[in-house]
Amino acid sequence: MTKTLPKFLKTNLLLYISTAMLLINLTLIIVLTSFSLIVWGDPNRTVYMIFFYHVSGAWIGYFSFGVSVLSHILYLRNKKIIFSRIGKNSIIVGVFFTAFALITGSLWYNATSGSYGSRPEDYWQWSDGRQTMTFVLLISYIAFLIFRSMVDEKEKRDKLSAALGIALFPTVPLSYFSAIIFETLHVLINPNPGEAGHLYWDPLKIFMLLFNLIAMTLFFVFVVKKLGDLDIAKEELEILIQKKLMEA
Repeated sequence: MTKTLPKFLKTNLLLYISTAMLLINLTLIIVLTSFSLIVWGDPNRTVYMIFFYHVSGAWIGYFSFGVSVLSHILYLRNKKIIFSRIGKNSIIVGVFFTAFALITGSLWYNATSGSYGSRPEDYWQWSDGRQTMTFVLLISYIAFLIFRSMVDEKEKRDKLSAALGIALFPTVPLSYFSAIIFETLHVLINPNPGEAGHLYWDPLKIFMLLFNLIAMTLFFVFVVKKLGDLDIAKEELEILIQKKLMEA
């Protein structure tokens, strides 16, 4: 027991660090917003702190898909299975955080639009370019995971999913630039307070946002590594089962 504890702490170190950073940041955000040391505008609503988590979730989503496309390219070039695993597992994490970004984004829209209602249109606007294209991005990568699970032959599955992962990547920059290309209600960040349709930022907000981004990036690395360990354990178990069946 005493020998396994240090190993457990070591293998989960990134989880502890990222969790501690997120809790510290959340506490600071709540305290500073409650005492109006962080000012969002008029009115200075506490719900605006969703901003830190919406942006962080969107960043991890985009970052995850970026890691996945690089990993899939590397897999097709040198056929090392580790790159296929990283590509697939990055997409799993990316799907989760993109869904998180859409949910928090809809709450953010409700808080900033001034409606504060409970109707569907108070949370979601299909006419909004960023919201709609991010939803297309999410559905595309969910389809990737479904497709990958339907191919039984391992080598064929890795090759086809790598090609598909690369082909789907343009949905990522399209989602990001949709706020510029198409009509959007997405709030922009601006250093000028009081400007309509913009969120006023200051050095304190930017620091706390970057702190959150670092914490979530560490969490991303931890989860992708753990998913990779699970893949290896699953493959070893399958080999063991096959040997037992052959011996029977």
